[in-house]
Amino acid sequence: MKKILVSLLLGLSLCTYAQQPLSVEQLLNFKKVGIPAVSPDGVAMCYAVESTSMEKNKGNKDLFLNFTSNEGIEPVQLTKTPDINEFAPQFNKNGSFVYYLSNEGGSTQVWAMEVNSKEKYQLTTFKEGVNSFKISNDENTLYYTTDVKIDKSLSDLYPEAPKSNARVIDDLMYRHWDSWDDYSYTHLFYTKVKNYIADEKSVDIMKDEPYDVESFDVNANGREVAYSCKKLKGKEFTLSTNTEIYFYDIDIKQATNLSNGNMGYDMNPKFSHDGKYLIWESMKKAGFESDKANIVLFDFGTTKSSILTDNFPESASNITWTPDDTCIYFTAPTQGTYQVFQLVVKSKKITQITSGDHDCKSVGIGAKSIVYLKTTMNSPQDIFNYSLTQNKEVQVTFANKFELAKIGQSTVEKRMVKTTDGKEMLVWIILPPDFDPTKKYPTLLYCQGGPQSMVSCSYSFRWNFALMAANGYVVVAPNRRGLPGFGQEWNDAISGDWGGQAMKDYLSAIDDAKTLPYVDGNRLGAVGASYGGYSVYWLAGNHNKRFKTFISHCGLYNLESWYPSTDEMFFANNDIGGPNWKPELEDAYSKFSPHNFVQKWDTPIMVIHGEKDFRVPVSEGMQAFGSAQLLNIKSRFLYFPDEGHWVQKPQNALVWHKEFFRWLKETL
Repeated sequence: MKKILVSLLLGLSLCTYAQQPLSVEQLLNFKKVGIPAVSPDGVAMCYAVESTSMEKNKGNKDLFLNFTSNEGIEPVQLTKTPDINEFAPQFNKNGSFVYYLSNEGGSTQVWAMEVNSKEKYQLTTFKEGVNSFKISNDENTLYYTTDVKIDKSLSDLYPEAPKSNARVIDDLMYRHWDSWDDYSYTHLFYTKVKNYIADEKSVDIMKDEPYDVESFDVNANGREVAYSCKKLKGKEFTLSTNTEIYFYDIDIKQATNLSNGNMGYDMNPKFSHDGKYLIWESMKKAGFESDKANIVLFDFGTTKSSILTDNFPESASNITWTPDDTCIYFTAPTQGTYQVFQLVVKSKKITQITSGDHDCKSVGIGAKSIVYLKTTMNSPQDIFNYSLTQNKEVQVTFANKFELAKIGQSTVEKRMVKTTDGKEMLVWIILPPDFDPTKKYPTLLYCQGGPQSMVSCSYSFRWNFALMAANGYVVVAPNRRGLPGFGQEWNDAISGDWGGQAMKDYLSAIDDAKTLPYVDGNRLGAVGASYGGYSVYWLAGNHNKRFKTFISHCGLYNLESWYPSTDEMFFANNDIGGPNWKPELEDAYSKFSPHNFVQKWDTPIMVIHGEKDFRVPVSEGMQAFGSAQLLNIKSRFLYFPDEGHWVQKPQNALVWHKEFFRWLKETL
């Protein structure tokens, strides 16, 4: 593999710049490094880097090649196509070829590139394109997912009305996140490959099944595949998390359910290199999408499964085998960060490998090292290498080194705050660049979404703490009740108690912040999205004059109207307890629904919502804004007709940030 990379050059040294505060434009123009694919010998890696064109209002991904362990090496750019995306790379067995997805030609297909010559071959020309893929070790079989239309639309039933876009809906799950049901399902196929051309005669291993494959892996023998799938439909689908792991042998042509009996999520299967074992991430509790995710091991010899992380307190993700199959590496939340852990399979011994105020977001196996993406609150993700022999971390990629060198960094501090029930809560305090402790700063309480999603050291391209601090605000970001990383009891405490202890934790955090000499207690704001947006609405009616302004993005305003209109009912049933027409939940809805406290609203509020948000329908934002207007409260509604729960188009993101800070400037 080293011979393949002999053309790599040493990276240029950093230039010195006069540092300025981070701007919205700089944030949105940062390059985004993708998850690296590591070569089988662990020496090289291939990864996508996305750049953003504000003019074209879209991003573009190109592939790069680099060593896994060398600091400051300039990568080799494998593709340079401004209007074509190349992504999802994977090496062949000897590292001489990289397979990847590309939308060259208009639809996403599988391609292969010889690393030395950069000569490329198009493997597939499938009509519906390719969603994801894996090539077998012998490179003779391609496994891939694509969408298959199974259900009939009205235009199929009434061909005489081809321009009608009406729908007849007889069951739930007719829309999900930001998309309406398209009558299609994501199926898993396999086909033979010869001379880098895939046979057009593919085999659908789920033929005529109205279900979606969510993830899959291929055994080293190339004949067996494991995939995750929730084989439920309609109302049953939306009420359940029962995603199962299925094993399929292409010779036998029969799927076997390996996780039968577990009613929670079973996801992300990974074969051991010797093919004797399969691991996956598994949640026990039915209907709870944020339950602890354990690592389950299935032994093909004994046909028995066992839990490897039953004594580990947090959820495991990004599970990866070592080449000798003796250990598994994974990431997990802990104390406001995400770290890499090692699990010895035989003894079940777990050791934390990385440490520090950062988030590790993936795991790959290098040559006597691990390779991962990492972020801090001041820097977007880059690839890092941790030597297991030297216990030393080095940064491998520097995708935004020149831009970051120009920007003054925020100061990030941890603060332990006593809650109303006597617990210790970790609160992040983010201070502006060039912070002056003798000054008093306007301060923002950040309310996290999820609701079970840790406030960690991530680098968001919307809720960016460094950008808020660069605009002159102190940010208070508490890990309130209901977040992972502090034990399962802390994580589970929010279910059925949305407007309870979590809201008290927010108030404890901001009341503690007011004691800091640099926090201006007369200029406090609260901001957040999703459950964080709900939190803002709830605080607006219960803050007792603490705050001077509010911003709620895609928040839940009226739980009674939200419950039957959201997409995944299992989430609502677990976290709220069920529908408001249940007599035993009448008290919970009256205490926890923000609309029941709107008569006490007295503070300026900005409402942001997307038309295509089906998790929290846009009517929630309209109700909140309409209520504020009728109460004669200064209010503003920022509406995105082509966005969902997130703001994804670059120019919309620019407008989002500009309006966010314009509102704060006006009201705080």
